[in-house]
Amino acid sequence: MSWKSPLPNWNTVAGRVLDTFFAAVHEALPSYDLPLTVFGSTPIQLCLDEAFTSADVDIMVLDEDERLREIAIVAGIGRAGLNPTFGVQICPPHFFRTTPHYLQRAHAETRHGLRVIVPHPRDILVGKLHRARTDEQMRLVSKDRRAFQRVRELCDGHPTKDEFLEDLISCEPDFRPVYDGGVNVFRLNVEDALSEVYGHAFDLQHDILDARKEERAPAAEHNIVSEMIRQLRPSRE
Repeated sequence: MSWKSPLPNWNTVAGRVLDTFFAAVHEALPSYDLPLTVFGSTPIQLCLDEAFTSADVDIMVLDEDERLREIAIVAGIGRAGLNPTFGVQICPPHFFRTTPHYLQRAHAETRHGLRVIVPHPRDILVGKLHRARTDEQMRLVSKDRRAFQRVRELCDGHPTKDEFLEDLISCEPDFRPVYDGGVNVFRLNVEDALSEVYGHAFDLQHDILDARKEERAPAAEHNIVSEMIRQLRPSRE
């Protein structure tokens, strides 16, 4: 179950900031060939609502090359006559956690000689639910709630509750207790998102664990049949 997202509009505030950065990277590091993944609120601005802005443009990189951070500062933002409140944030891979299959529906293109990836809005929304929480926080962060509401407003109700749960099922490992015995903030944010956006009371066992078992059942049956065939030792002739 999916829906198509419009292509990125690079003639937005975030788009112009990114193009300035990409051009600077290509000029300073012409051999750079690793993908740059845009995440946070920026893909919503690029693809759906140019007024949906944030203070930072987040880019996930596969290596923590300090040269990229230096270029982000030098290329920044007032220098090109752009919004001086924007900044490019170079982030390591663990900063963007979302569905394991997000690349299958992400938009990819080459800009200024660089491979740029813009994830689908539904994966961007899931990624927002890994945001850290304050001790006194009792609800979803307001800008994340607005992101859900704005995407659904502009996408004819997508992600629906079923689509959202479908994505959460694929993130089943993220619901497990954290190693240090602390609070699983992803689960708390999911509970708030389902309650505040969809009016749904989250049930981990029913919504995620049981549904995941049902997904795995056909694969288990396939493995049993495969093992029976293997034991027969059929000839290739």
